[in-house]
Amino acid sequence: MPITLHPVQPDFKETQTSLSSASSSTLCPFTDSPSSFYASRTLKVNALGIRALRLPIPSRQREIVVSDDDSEVYVSTRNKRWSGNCILSSSKTGSLIQTDYSFGPNPTILRLLQSPGVISEETKVTGRWTSRSTSFIFRDRDFEWKYVKEKRSDSKEAHLLILQMVNKKDDHCRIAQLVRDKATRTPGTSKCRAGNGGELQIDDAALVECELEESIVVATCLVMLKREVDRRRIVQCAVIAGAVGACS
Repeated sequence: MPITLHPVQPDFKETQTSLSSASSSTLCPFTDSPSSFYASRTLKVNALGIRALRLPIPSRQREIVVSDDDSEVYVSTRNKRWSGNCILSSSKTGSLIQTDYSFGPNPTILRLLQSPGVISEETKVTGRWTSRSTSFIFRDRDFEWKYVKEKRSDSKEAHLLILQMVNKKDDHCRIAQLVRDKATRTPGTSKCRAGNGGELQIDDAALVECELEESIVVATCLVMLKREVDRRRIVQCAVIAGAVGACS
């Protein structure tokens, strides 16, 4: 049966604290988002991405820090610059998820390194060449990352990357969203960059209801950013190939 979520109602003191530390994206809610979504948890994804005019090589950034109130919560580390494989670790509990990244039709594999069983639990993140969305199954529940346009209460349009649980009856439950506007995107980046980070807003109540772990949200969000970078690199390769062909 479909899951029904109700907004978390914080008390007055908690609301004051959250509003004083929140960014403008939190203060200006998205009018088209589900009424049940409440951004009770905010993480900063400090990814630089890549700009449009450059050679089609991987990003130089091998560590992506995910922070909360300027304190490190997670770190995603690539061992090699030319590989998308990485380890997501926590300063408190150590290595959490190993990501074996694959762009295109082949699935990206997430291995939970601290699963209770002898064999690490695996989650496959899949996507199609014809779509920017990705999907994965975690403990028999279907989830999807997708791009949407929504209006904020200040009438400005925003481009969001949202995570939702998808039910068979098409009753979708939003769990998280990555906001990348002028106030929230990674410092030093612009909206023209591919794979840049921003403010990852998570609904803790939805997280519990959907039986999803926060580390999975972070790891799959980073997969989406890696896919953005690779799509940009493909365009850059095509431009270079076209220029070489025109000169020959």
